[in-house]
Amino acid sequence: MMHGRTHGLVLVTWALVVSLVGGCAWLGLETADSVMKEGQQLYLDKKYDEAIVRFERVIELDTTRWPAYVYIARCYMAKGAWTLAVTNARLAYEAQPGGEEALPTFAEALLGGGAAAVRTGQFTKAIADFSEYVALHPTDAHGYLGVGQAYVGAGRYADAAGALARGFQNDRGGALRKELLKGLLDGGARALQQGQAKSAVALLQEYIQQDPRDAAAYVTLGKALLASGNRSDALGAFGQALTLNPGQPEATDLLRGLR
Repeated sequence: MMHGRTHGLVLVTWALVVSLVGGCAWLGLETADSVMKEGQQLYLDKKYDEAIVRFERVIELDTTRWPAYVYIARCYMAKGAWTLAVTNARLAYEAQPGGEEALPTFAEALLGGGAAAVRTGQFTKAIADFSEYVALHPTDAHGYLGVGQAYVGAGRYADAAGALARGFQNDRGGALRKELLKGLLDGGARALQQGQAKSAVALLQEYIQQDPRDAAAYVTLGKALLASGNRSDALGAFGQALTLNPGQPEATDLLRGLR
């Protein structure tokens, strides 16, 4: 008899639990899953600020839900808020380095953040972002191009020459060749203007190695060599400019002045 009562009491208790759980769902009480779905829909609808609030709520409900950080990072990327994008993407990556979406989201945030920092003249931040990207993807030329451009902006020309050279080594298909060349040429010209002739020579020599048919680059290289006290090599550079372009007036004038 007692056994029957106990069994009945268990059934009643279980029914009450089921009823309460069902009631909670019916009442719309939050769960991490339900809030995550709301955030994902808001993200798809491009309502990024509202989506961020929901994803932050997911983390409050369940601190192990690292995909919420991925979505927060994506929202901030869509808004162009790169510092916050990098911060949240890093949290996702640190929580789950092998997560299917954690690494690519973190890498994308670093590239975007670095590029935005270069555009706004925040070269120290750009160097940090691109360097971290290179550590994640050491064979991707995009990272070397970005950090090279940031080094040029910061006046760290020797580092720029090294980074851009690594960019060429890893640019297997030549997709970034034009931008890498521009980085070397711009960096060499800026270094020369700032009185850093030896750094200018290093950048321009790397440029010539990659594009040996550019007569104007030989003229700039010759000026840098001359400024660094290397008169004989400067003569050679000006002579090569005239070999490639016999009508190059600046090379002609510079050679005439040296002879």
